[in-house]
Amino acid sequence: MIDIIAEPMFEHQIERGQSFAEGLRRHGVASRIVSPQGPATSDTVVCWGWRIAAPLVAAGKRVLVMERGYIGDRMKWTSMGWNGLNGRAQFGRGPVGRFDQHQRLMQPWNPKGSYALLIGQVDGDAALYGMQFQPWAVRIASQASKAFELPVKFRPHPVAIEYGQNYPVHGTDRIYGTLADALGGAAVVITFNSNAGVDAVLAGKPTITFDPGSMAWPVTSHDWTIPPEPDRKPWAEWVSGCQWSADEIRNGTAWEYVNRGSPS
Repeated sequence: MIDIIAEPMFEHQIERGQSFAEGLRRHGVASRIVSPQGPATSDTVVCWGWRIAAPLVAAGKRVLVMERGYIGDRMKWTSMGWNGLNGRAQFGRGPVGRFDQHQRLMQPWNPKGSYALLIGQVDGDAALYGMQFQPWAVRIASQASKAFELPVKFRPHPVAIEYGQNYPVHGTDRIYGTLADALGGAAVVITFNSNAGVDAVLAGKPTITFDPGSMAWPVTSHDWTIPPEPDRKPWAEWVSGCQWSADEIRNGTAWEYVNRGSPS
């Protein structure tokens, strides 16, 4: 028996949970959908988000964490990793060739630009693991300005603005508009672990990440060196293999591959 935790008030959790249960049935695996209040009594649990997953992992359960995808339309793809979030998870990846459908997103390498772009994140997001983002951003902006001798532009996360987190990051100019436009003028992109790092590497921009949980970690720098062009295709293939469509979840394909990466 596998417990699938889904919050009734979130339609995407219910939809993915029901689809996952259907996929399990096609493999002859029994499951049940429970609320976050549980109790989740099975040894294997599927849930949405790290906040729910973390205490279950700490309790010794085998937890498959679902989240938004990484490449393409993130609302249409669902990432699935065992016992961790994003780059800290164990993945049972899909077959080779999954990046082919996203190939148009891979742009030529283009380190030319007039500023260093600092990517905002949402305070309180589970991916930050309790880090206060604003003090970090202020410190990083100052270091980036000295390291690159370029103006630093800060793009706040749209959700952070909705939450009223439109705080100042001293030493930067604000840049709004689309992420693609912001990336286009950047000589280097800096992020803690935002998925914008994935977008930046695909856009051909040298990128610096500071947390191993970033899905762009393998193809980015982690200090004040601007990285040369990495071998992006194997990395993009790997990332594409960590996410699944709704149909693949429902027809059992996702479980077939994800289960291979399951911890014992």
